[in-house]
Amino acid sequence: MIELDVRSAGKDDIKQMLQLYAKFSEQFVGQALRTPKSFVRMLRKKANINYVAVDTEKQIVGYVHAAVDKRNHMGEFREIIVHPERDFEEIANSLVEKVNAVFADRKVSFIVAASIRNPAYEKIFPKLGFFESESMGVFMYAVLDVQKLLNGLWPVLANRLKHIGNWRGLAQMECDGHSVFFKKTDETVESVVWTNQPVDLKVKLTAAILAKLIFGVLDPLECHRTGQLTVETARKTDQAEQVLESLFPQKQFLIMDHW
Repeated sequence: MIELDVRSAGKDDIKQMLQLYAKFSEQFVGQALRTPKSFVRMLRKKANINYVAVDTEKQIVGYVHAAVDKRNHMGEFREIIVHPERDFEEIANSLVEKVNAVFADRKVSFIVAASIRNPAYEKIFPKLGFFESESMGVFMYAVLDVQKLLNGLWPVLANRLKHIGNWRGLAQMECDGHSVFFKKTDETVESVVWTNQPVDLKVKLTAAILAKLIFGVLDPLECHRTGQLTVETARKTDQAEQVLESLFPQKQFLIMDHW
């Protein structure tokens, strides 16, 4: 059982909340840009409900952002952020309990939980009686600048590579004639602008396949087997497949757009 102090968030918490959001969002693609001004606006709005969970060392390890829509008599969980190295379920439940008490006090007719596609939310909301409602929305995309897309994805993909314990070397991702490189050691993953050094692993694919892999709607191993992407490596096949699975985990696309 974690000893936590759950209290209302204030301006003095903004720096830690921003750092926590940045750490949490490394797990996902599709996260919204956050600045100190974003948190100032969030804390200023009277309809918003914001709590932080603070551990015994006075560090913020989680926060919740919710709101009450008076017109529709609705309560809404908009964001729950927990440090990725801490127990999401326990900390999130403590935060949700506080918000639910506010919803009850304000006599909302119903409660919704946004961003339900965050897999971690599935650990808490169904137990509280929530059910998933099918959306009729359509998400559309177009890749206008492949190199810019690759450069933007580099930090996310590098973070995923960092967690592969038994693979190190030079990797290249080539997409429609454009490339990014990852030099992985035991401790770090570094960017290489260009090199004629032989790569240990090369993934070659189109922008359309890359986008679908990032959104989590394609299985990278199935794409490899069916030739939708190619992998060149002098190492064992199982190591190449491990790298593919780490680069493109399924159902990791998350849009958080309630700011």
